[in-house]
Amino acid sequence: MRRAGLIKPLLRINNNKSRVWRENYATQINTEYAECTLDPKEYVDFKKQLRQINLLPKDGHTCLQVECRLCERNRQPAAAHTRGVAEQGLLAYVNKRTGAFICPNCDVKTSLSNALAAYQIPTPAGYLRLPQTQPVYESRFSYLTNVTPEACDALGIKGLKESQLNAIGAQYEPEQNLLHFKLRNAAQLVVGEKVLHLSDRHEETFQGTSMSGLLIHGVGNKSKAVLVSNLLDFIVLATQNIETHCIVCLPYELKMLPQECLPGLERFKELVFWLHYDSSHNWDAARAFAQKIEEKRCLLIRATETEPAPHLALRRRLNLRHILAKATPVRHKAITTFGAMRNDILSELQNIEKVNGVKWKRFPVLNKLLKGHRRGELTILTGPTGSGKTTFMSEYSLDLAMQGVSTLWGSFEIRNTRLAATLLRQYVGYPLDNKLQEFDHWATEFERMPLYFMTFHGQQPLKPVLEAIEHASYVHDVMHVIIDNLQFMMGVSSFRGDKFWEQDAIIAAFRSFATKHNVHVTLVMHPRKERQEDDLTTSSVFGTAKATQEADNVLIIQDKRLTSVRGKKYLQIAKNRYSGDLGIMPLEFDKEALSYSSQMQGAKRRREKTTTEA
Repeated sequence: MRRAGLIKPLLRINNNKSRVWRENYATQINTEYAECTLDPKEYVDFKKQLRQINLLPKDGHTCLQVECRLCERNRQPAAAHTRGVAEQGLLAYVNKRTGAFICPNCDVKTSLSNALAAYQIPTPAGYLRLPQTQPVYESRFSYLTNVTPEACDALGIKGLKESQLNAIGAQYEPEQNLLHFKLRNAAQLVVGEKVLHLSDRHEETFQGTSMSGLLIHGVGNKSKAVLVSNLLDFIVLATQNIETHCIVCLPYELKMLPQECLPGLERFKELVFWLHYDSSHNWDAARAFAQKIEEKRCLLIRATETEPAPHLALRRRLNLRHILAKATPVRHKAITTFGAMRNDILSELQNIEKVNGVKWKRFPVLNKLLKGHRRGELTILTGPTGSGKTTFMSEYSLDLAMQGVSTLWGSFEIRNTRLAATLLRQYVGYPLDNKLQEFDHWATEFERMPLYFMTFHGQQPLKPVLEAIEHASYVHDVMHVIIDNLQFMMGVSSFRGDKFWEQDAIIAAFRSFATKHNVHVTLVMHPRKERQEDDLTTSSVFGTAKATQEADNVLIIQDKRLTSVRGKKYLQIAKNRYSGDLGIMPLEFDKEALSYSSQMQGAKRRREKTTTEA
């Protein structure tokens, strides 16, 4: 798109036609930036190079499949020039969205440009090979045996026999009382393991190399598969002899689906999501995963009383095959009917708490007003300069991240090291300046949080920011994006026109991204200059009314400490599209913990009281 050629004539239009420019500019922003994918030229060059050396790639659902020229086992590249992909068998996969070149045989994961160089540059021994190692995974569990009758009974599945568990690859670890399953990549090499603790039914996943594997049960060339999110459902379906489908267990439940897993699903033409919605932020994970692995081949069994998760269906003596036959496509046409949405509506009514979203633990008042944090929404946070917007938003996001909501921070005003230090202090509850001996312990704990940070600082154009967000959404399954703050993305586009129109176009792009990718976007914005004694309102948000019109939620930090003797600081929910509930949440700041949470401060006072009494 030639932006200069489009905009220059528009600079000369009169005021009556200014609306046309604004609509065109907003459309241009959305079309150019909201659909960020792999560089088409690089992808085309790679396919062209393959044809020049007589390699015939296969275009799959999510990946381009091609013979791997980087494998150490491929000792005769010259002889392999004329072989087909199926005959050679050593396949590599190029992700069509990210360009990641993945070979499950030789444990190589690199960029498409590096792979292209390896296919282009011949050496006396063949073609250039990148450093790689054969993926060898060593189990964390040294004492694994066949499943015992006692371990089988501990699952509580009526009629299940230990011979059935052994037949689907289960092993028993008696010391820790757990069931063990091997995870394999697309080359059927073991790259990890997934275990089910029989005492409390919680699961753990361990992966070894740069690969990420799946647990798949099914023989033959079946073109259909059922995807489940936990081992209990996998065991139920795998032991029920469902002849038409392979059974696939996702490695990380519904938290994330690494792109390294996608090659293992390429052989299936139809994927049925039959998931157990055991927490609120998992409610629409199936649709998010379906977008990642091509919606048109995905079907969904929605959670209702008559179509529950597999282990619950078996317990209630429901016919599993009949439920499987009722799976409906994830992708909907542009026009639908009530009948087509009927199951969705019933599912929402029966699971209303999960539809409400993820609940905050540090801010229970927000649960009463906003009901929860939901994907696909746009939130605006504003407040006076110095009122603590970033500090509050960091604790707000930390609360959600501790419950598994993957979060991407775009902090253009504060450097990532300072932001991460604030998050760590809020996580620990006190400063580590004088307790550096504890840093390694808490840092190791904090690293487990699903938090990611963009490396931008200062003013940034919209395009690279949206590209980074889409990458994080696809690769890391990010559910929450925070932009702090929006004003740092203005004034750097190729057009130097009205700043309000430019802001409207940027907000429209984020609104479109949130809806299309089912990601919650939070924009921190400055307010207009108001008199200190006046309360901020939705009209106080900088720019035109479009910002608050597009937003699902508008949160305002009201700081009256400087204008009144007994002035307080509080968070006002000024707009709530989901339920319409409005209200305020008092904000009392604990400087030591950098926390606004009354829950955390109450726990701290109780600890101090106990210490004093002791």
